[in-house]
Amino acid sequence: MSRIGKVTAALLTIIAVAIALIATITLYEWSAHKSTTQVVSYVYYSSPNFEIVSYNGTSITVENYGSNVTMKIPVKRIVADNTVAMQILIDIGAGNTVVGIEGYAKELPWLFGNLTTLPAVSQGMWSWNYEEIINLKPNLVIEWSYGVQTVRGKLSPFGIPVIGYGPQDNLSSFIYLLGLITNHTGNAVKLIDFINNVHQVLQRGLSKVPTRYKAYVIFDYEYSLWFTSGPSGDPYWAAVNAGLQPCFNKSMQVEPSAVLQCNPDVIIAVTWSLNPHSLNATAYCESIINSIRSNPILNTTNAVRYGRVIVIPGYLTEGPPQLIVSLYIASQVYTNAFGGVNATQYLNQYFEEFLRTAKPGGTWWCSG
Repeated sequence: MSRIGKVTAALLTIIAVAIALIATITLYEWSAHKSTTQVVSYVYYSSPNFEIVSYNGTSITVENYGSNVTMKIPVKRIVADNTVAMQILIDIGAGNTVVGIEGYAKELPWLFGNLTTLPAVSQGMWSWNYEEIINLKPNLVIEWSYGVQTVRGKLSPFGIPVIGYGPQDNLSSFIYLLGLITNHTGNAVKLIDFINNVHQVLQRGLSKVPTRYKAYVIFDYEYSLWFTSGPSGDPYWAAVNAGLQPCFNKSMQVEPSAVLQCNPDVIIAVTWSLNPHSLNATAYCESIINSIRSNPILNTTNAVRYGRVIVIPGYLTEGPPQLIVSLYIASQVYTNAFGGVNATQYLNQYFEEFLRTAKPGGTWWCSG
């Protein structure tokens, strides 16, 4: 080889090495940035009961209600014995991972569509069909917080991981975790952003409210007028987020005289039976208002006197739609502060973009 040829070859070698080195450095920097971004995301969305202990792309360990729970990912078979988990999985495009559901969910076809035909693994608060759960061969079982320890103890011998979620947990952390374990983090973040947007609209309105009203929250209208919702119930938080001060801070049976003593400015009646698309949905919703107005005790309150009786569906106070319900309540109570805000539009947007098993339209709430 000539001298020129050797020089040319040497130059080509140097150039090739340089290109390879640049590519290696670039790849390293991209990988490092990607890893850093992921770590920041985990830290950002972590909260008590949803602290991510470790994650390596094939498995994840999360601290949840006193235990470190490890799951292989992506999780493909989930028993969602918790309607919030069921909603979120549908919302983020992972509804096809659900193989079993909570018994109450079967009563909500207008919300969950064909998923209500899946096997129910529970009935009521303290009744589980463990044989059904095991037969479904889930990679994960999701429970309400009150039952997670019980179910975890029963399923532990079978190697089935169990996590819980409750009304006082951080919803964004739960959404992000479900997105992470099902490979739907992008959709999870979109859902979180939507909820945050509703929250901003709510906060802007409430910033104009000088005095917060007192509210009596009836946890289950069909059950009793005198059973109220406390922090362990989602309707309580729907009221608090709407800028109201609940008369009672515990879920319990109350004396009518105690309600009179509070003299609520607002009465929120929660129904768990309202089918928004039924022919009598509007009539049923309004009948609840009329029954409260005609009650000899409640009709003496400021709430009835000033026409601030609000009916909401309990199933919408759970999970992602809760802040939309709060926005509706606030818009009906603090009308001047929320002029031009239409909560129904946000609810329809939520159905169209996320909970696509539900149809927009119908009567989801009423007030008067």
